[in-house]
Amino acid sequence: MSKVTIAGKYPEEAYSLLKNALSDKFELEYITDQEELNRTSDLEYVILRTLKIDKDIIMNNETLKLIQRWGAGYDTVDIREAAKRNIPVTVANGINSCAVAEHTILLILALYRHLVQLNNKVKAGVWDRTTYASNSYTINGKKIGLIGLGAIGKMVALKTQALGAEVAYYDLYRLDKEQENSLNVKFLELDELLKISDIVSIHLPLTDDTVDLIARRELDMMKKDAVIVNTSRGGIIKENDLEDALLTGNILGAGLDSFEKEPYPRDGRFNGIDNIIMTPHVGGTVADLVKPMAEKVVDNIMRVYENKGLNKRDYVNYKDCSYPAD
Repeated sequence: MSKVTIAGKYPEEAYSLLKNALSDKFELEYITDQEELNRTSDLEYVILRTLKIDKDIIMNNETLKLIQRWGAGYDTVDIREAAKRNIPVTVANGINSCAVAEHTILLILALYRHLVQLNNKVKAGVWDRTTYASNSYTINGKKIGLIGLGAIGKMVALKTQALGAEVAYYDLYRLDKEQENSLNVKFLELDELLKISDIVSIHLPLTDDTVDLIARRELDMMKKDAVIVNTSRGGIIKENDLEDALLTGNILGAGLDSFEKEPYPRDGRFNGIDNIIMTPHVGGTVADLVKPMAEKVVDNIMRVYENKGLNKRDYVNYKDCSYPAD
């Protein structure tokens, strides 16, 4: 019997959904510790969340047939080594797009309306209606610059337009004019986008091209009353440069759902800084997505198990693997 390894920590419902869908055809193995995953040498089909699969793990598992990420990101997998071994790497593309887009807007509004500070004041018995009035804002009428216009970026564009924003974007791969017109978005080069945007929101994978994409030079281009939000991957914003920008008032604020190091350290550099809001990489973690996420994961596993083609939208390294793509 073939084996599926469920690696990482998952919502409780996910375990029962995966067991019900897979246990009649596969032996199920559960690994929650990175060290245990590092020692494993008989992986076949892997579902991966919160842990990493590096070059050594791939090389040590000759039976590996598929690496399936629980979610849309794939920076926790050595894509190049997987391609060398002709191992497909798949994601659950689009499943959590709405949740992450909503979380992005949550962070923007919390920054713009100083939600955390006002909540803390009211709970402390302080009725303060004036301190933040001069730098509280609405999304309506603002220019939003999206860095990355994949499934999540497009969702943010549509939702912020519904709130009255004007949307521009930068991406390594520009959309065609028809797509831009249908989404009502304007393409700008990165420097120009940073200069004109009231809100900058990042929606990119972490790759060699995007590491430290936003550093001191780029932050210095932003407006003094601009905010920046990252609900994609840590490492795209250079955190020590962001710290300086926040402390000097070079930008109004930042909202982060991902960090260079995760879990975020207890003594992290942003502790004690008022104009940043942080959440623990939970943008796509909502109860109503567990079932569709599990269904997508199971579908990709069954496609490989039955030697069927994988959907290109989910198949990250299809250009470098001979396994078929639809």
